[in-house]
Amino acid sequence: DDYGQYDQSYDSTMMDPNIAGDNNKDLEQITRNNSRKCNPTGYSCNLCGRLRTDFYAMKQHMEACHFPSTQGHTCLLCYTTCKTKHALSCHMSKYHKDRQ
Repeated sequence: DDYGQYDQSYDSTMMDPNIAGDNNKDLEQITRNNSRKCNPTGYSCNLCGRLRTDFYAMKQHMEACHFPSTQGHTCLLCYTTCKTKHALSCHMSKYHKDRQ
C-alpha cells in the first residue's frame, strides 16, 4: 500500500506547547484527558471536535494533530525519522515488510 496521499503535517495552533506526548503511556493519558466517549459514534476530540471510531484512532489523531512527538519516531532498520508512530508503522509495512 502507498501511504503517500496522507498529509503528515499538523496545525501548530492546535497543540499545547506545555505537553509533549513522546511516549505511548503519555499519549494514552493525553488522549484520555482530551477526548470523550460518544456512543455509538466512538470518540470526540475535546480540542477540535473531530470524531474517531475508536480509542486507537483518537490516539493517532491526538499525536498527529495536537501533541506531536518532539523527536519523532526512528526506524531501527534504516534510521528514517517519522513524525508519528502511525507513520512509522506505515513506513515499516511499505519498506521493511519482509524484516518485521
